[in-house]
Amino acid sequence: MRRLSLFVLGVMLLSLVSGAPSFSQGQPSPLGIVVQPTEFQAFIEVSRPICAVGQTIEIRYRANQAPYYAYILDIQGNNVTRLLPNRFEPNNLVNDTEWKQLPGVMTYQLVCAPPLGPEYVQIIASTERILQLEGGTGNFPLLGTNPQAVGQQIQAILPQGKVATAVAQLQIVAAGQPQPPQQCPPGTVGTPPNCVPITQPPQTPPSGGQFQVQQVITPGSFQFFQLSAQLMPLLQAAGLSQALAQAQGMAGAAGQPQALGTAPQQINIQAVQNRCEFIGVMRTESTATVSGATLPPGTYLQAFCQVNPYLVVIINVFTGQIVMILVVVPPPFFTPISLLLFIYGWFFPVVPGPYPFPWPYPYPFPWPFPVTLPAACSGLPIQNPFSVPVGSGAPIVNLAGVMTIKDAGGFFNSLAIQSLGPALSFQRITSFFSVQIGFVGSFGTALLPYSTLGTFVLVVQGGGKTVCIQGVVGFGAVYGLAAHN
Repeated sequence: MRRLSLFVLGVMLLSLVSGAPSFSQGQPSPLGIVVQPTEFQAFIEVSRPICAVGQTIEIRYRANQAPYYAYILDIQGNNVTRLLPNRFEPNNLVNDTEWKQLPGVMTYQLVCAPPLGPEYVQIIASTERILQLEGGTGNFPLLGTNPQAVGQQIQAILPQGKVATAVAQLQIVAAGQPQPPQQCPPGTVGTPPNCVPITQPPQTPPSGGQFQVQQVITPGSFQFFQLSAQLMPLLQAAGLSQALAQAQGMAGAAGQPQALGTAPQQINIQAVQNRCEFIGVMRTESTATVSGATLPPGTYLQAFCQVNPYLVVIINVFTGQIVMILVVVPPPFFTPISLLLFIYGWFFPVVPGPYPFPWPYPYPFPWPFPVTLPAACSGLPIQNPFSVPVGSGAPIVNLAGVMTIKDAGGFFNSLAIQSLGPALSFQRITSFFSVQIGFVGSFGTALLPYSTLGTFVLVVQGGGKTVCIQGVVGFGAVYGLAAHN
């Protein structure tokens, strides 16, 4: 490769070129390097899929396990150049799994330069240091002028530990040549050059308490085309055909979110790495428009996926086509029904209006909340009426080793959910148009203030148990019906 344009303190010293986004180890290596597939994966992408001569470019990279050593190589024509480690950034040990950027310091820039045509950037991530890939002379050492020979040399020195590789390709074009509109690379939001990694904390508190929708990606956009092509193999590997068949069998149910029977009891986001989990079905009877995106009436299968950002993928049950992708920030643990309720409530938010209050009984509560009573409540086998004085601390449900739900006692004037081991998730709907979704960590406690003289439905899940409480807050007492499996 010819040297790229590198600026150090305003002085042009040498030149560099780079590649287009790649998220996995599936793209062929231009060096012919082959690694054994493992759970250890590397990712690399660039800020410009098409780069004109003279434009600056950034490279982003990460691995899904840490610590690791990152070696980034540039391949153009017959030249193979090492971009990291370099003279300005000699430390290539990475201690976390967050996206890193090259340049990672402000003392230089990478600027696209001739020759025109394709160029590649490749990351080799290793849990063991590869000393033979370090050292050398110059700011960015030239490793060789025969990519195949360089690849064979690298293949021979790969350590026995975990090694992963990924490739990004880009097209270098002449300055002034018309280019398609630039898109922020996947994993970021905004409009170039102001692309913000979605791993940054959201600017507003998450709606629903624990989830946050950060971006809506719809058909017709470059991001949608790119992400859909990447997601479809993951969805198929997760059992898309079987999930669609199961969802079609549920299509006749009432228009409320329903978890698939094959969905996991609880999702740990750390365990969902570069794969998808099908969570449930949502049927809409009216058009929803949120953040400029429109979802027509229909029945939709939802999947939770991780391909750097965390995504909720919405799939038409009858066509099997992806119709929308949501970039979300989830809590560390959650149940499928909690995510389904959140997404449904996001499309159809609760709007205060002249709804008839359902107090007092009977159950269930017959007012038109868009987030409805989960079907699991009516099917729970063990049902017990209860009545406890407010402030007494008396139990309502006690499941040994899993959870207890009781009046909080003292001056709290609230309900207490206590985990006796497994993590729990809950959702509560009240007659005062409040929908609350939350999470209780292992051996943790959540306090839910009572709504004065109101009714509520509380669903708590965890440890293989589901508890549904339909209650009324009366004068000095809370009473109703508690059910569980």
